[in-house]
Amino acid sequence: MAKNKRFKLIIGGIAGKIKINKVAIEVISDSVIPLPVDVRVFEEDTYLVLTVDPVMRYTDEHPIKLMTHILDAKPQKPGSVITKEKSWYAVVHDLDAEPVCRENWIASAYMKSLKLAEGKGISRLGFPLLGTVHGQFPSRESMGLLLREIRSRPFSRLKKIVILAENGFEDELRKILSELCR
Repeated sequence: MAKNKRFKLIIGGIAGKIKINKVAIEVISDSVIPLPVDVRVFEEDTYLVLTVDPVMRYTDEHPIKLMTHILDAKPQKPGSVITKEKSWYAVVHDLDAEPVCRENWIASAYMKSLKLAEGKGISRLGFPLLGTVHGQFPSRESMGLLLREIRSRPFSRLKKIVILAENGFEDELRKILSELCR
């Protein structure tokens, strides 16, 4: 006589991975060290100040030269992606505009990041949901924009996208990912 066993689905692990266009997509905490990615994408504004370390550091650079550099700085185009080795910066905020974050900028930054990753032979790319880190863009909409971009092109080199969730929000984002992939 067999007992009636009940099974509970545990979100995460292998069940939490989804594949679209041969690219595995998973959600993990952004506090995992080391992150299992080759390149990490950060959310940024047109003057690249949102990711600047808030701690004042000593520099040998003369203050006048430093101020001249700041005054000469040119804003980056919203929707662009700035690459610096293993850190890329998705420009999705313009603090001089209203609204400061727009859907087309987020979609453009996702598209450019994916094209760059494929072109540079990056196999594992980590993203926060753009527009949600420093802005109020809805997670579901940002996830939808990312998935739309993944579905829109073939990939041969990019194998994995890791969606970086703020600690404690992983299950919520896994649920959104699952719902949008049904």
